[in-house]
Amino acid sequence: MRGYSVGVYDMTDPVAARRAAIAAEKERLARARERRSREPAGANGFAQRKWRWLGVNGGEAVEAVLEMLRDIVEVSALTADQRDTLTRAVAGTPHREALLPAVRAGLTALKPEDVLGHLRALWAAEVRWLNAPGSERCRILCSTAPGLELVSTRSRAVSGGPAFSLFATAATRGAIPVPNAVLAQVLPWAPLSVLDDLVDHGGLMAEDEPWQARDGNEALYLRARLAPKSVDPHEAERLGWHSMLRRRAFLADETIVRQEPEDVWDLLYDVVRDLQLPSLDALDAALPRAQQIELRDIRSGAFVGQWDGDTVRDEGLWKLMAALWRPTAPVDPRRSDFYALVALNRAYDLLRSGDLEGARRQVDSFVRKRTNGPSLPIGLMDEAYTIAAYLAAVTSTDVENDRAAREQLALAETYAQRAAANGDRVAERNLAHVRTWKGTTKNKRGEMANPFLELGLDHGTQGWDRHCRDLFRQYEHEGDQAAQARLNRAEGRIDDAERHEAGYDVFFQVPLDRARYELPDAVPRRLVPPLEPMARRTALTSGADLESIRALAAVELLDDFRSTAPHLDRHGPTR
Repeated sequence: MRGYSVGVYDMTDPVAARRAAIAAEKERLARARERRSREPAGANGFAQRKWRWLGVNGGEAVEAVLEMLRDIVEVSALTADQRDTLTRAVAGTPHREALLPAVRAGLTALKPEDVLGHLRALWAAEVRWLNAPGSERCRILCSTAPGLELVSTRSRAVSGGPAFSLFATAATRGAIPVPNAVLAQVLPWAPLSVLDDLVDHGGLMAEDEPWQARDGNEALYLRARLAPKSVDPHEAERLGWHSMLRRRAFLADETIVRQEPEDVWDLLYDVVRDLQLPSLDALDAALPRAQQIELRDIRSGAFVGQWDGDTVRDEGLWKLMAALWRPTAPVDPRRSDFYALVALNRAYDLLRSGDLEGARRQVDSFVRKRTNGPSLPIGLMDEAYTIAAYLAAVTSTDVENDRAAREQLALAETYAQRAAANGDRVAERNLAHVRTWKGTTKNKRGEMANPFLELGLDHGTQGWDRHCRDLFRQYEHEGDQAAQARLNRAEGRIDDAERHEAGYDVFFQVPLDRARYELPDAVPRRLVPPLEPMARRTALTSGADLESIRALAAVELLDDFRSTAPHLDRHGPTR
């Protein structure tokens, strides 16, 4: 192109753009001066008066027009009459009525970037051959900071064709949306970064389905940005969309490889699945607002053991809720399955810690007769009856007389019978132990307590001897000889049982099935963040892309070319 051009610069930086435009203008003026110095003479006063009648005022303006005419006069698409009109204009005799239609026809045949260059030159020379709307759009296209021009109150109402609308969007980084009327026309060719600008500002929605106008990975990328639920795992793999894949793996209860730095899925796993409570604050900071509020409600509810129904029904939260809650009074197991599990675990924990009275009060909430309220799962009731039977049998040795002891053992037998009613072999063996104790005189019964429970261990725990050594050293340091004696007796009973053919079956076993005490290891649905659209991956629109859109918008301005030139009088401005 031989016409004026400011070159390609990044319009996203108004300061840099203005400096580049000034430099380009200085370069254009220097070339014009050099050209005039080589040419024999510019248009004389008589010729300039002729051009004034076509809205071309002054030598600089005449030179800009002549340079454009020389560029388009050889265009093959011109008719003979149009070429003759342009040739005569170059020679100094422009035709007022025929020139502008011929110029428009010639410009239409040029490349978009050449059209932009000529329109810039005409605008700089104050040649106004466009109608009023076209002149306003041309002013914006030729601005060194079009983004600032467009966001002004007056210019926001400026409208144009598809390319100009897209230019307005690109120059303002999506602040001015593409009108719906032309959106379908620009979607196939708009730079992906401009579409991302629109997505970021809400100017492009899922219902627009822009992916229908793009191919391959670009279509998939737009779906991930606007309709993430439509992307399947294989497509997410293609995109390398790791956050979606990690979310899916968490929901599917699959193993998640830790990241560095840790993300919300690592923290959810740590807090909810592994109960690493020191990580609660980090999880709170990583969660979106809705899930953050849910987590805070869980934490505040743990002070009194009160949560809303939806939270209690989310089994994935039970482990965390139970870990945060430290009840100091018996828990009513009939409030829900969650409370039943907490109550059963509390009774067992109190039993292992040696608080037999606290365990009795808690297990009474299971076994006492009720006339209303929901029934509890059979397995939990069997465990509650087993604890109640054990407590009744063990505490029978503390009563004042043999009659009271037998009443306690009779109660233990009743509870043990209920626990064994469903055919559990361990429960049946416990029932046999209670009946044996009941049928044996007090002086010959021996010890009824399970030595593992006395040591604070689960029945049959491996490594119990190491635990005993640690406890012995602790009691020795504290000078508690009575505790050392109890420890030695329990250790001796376990040693004897290991040499016995029946093994640990010689003890009353609590619990019947340890798995019944476990809280569900499920996914916490109410804390899982929703699937968010994939984050933007494109950089800001480049200067080259912006210039390309600007050139296409310049071609659209040819529709606003005047058919007759504006008239300049000798002294006045264009009218």
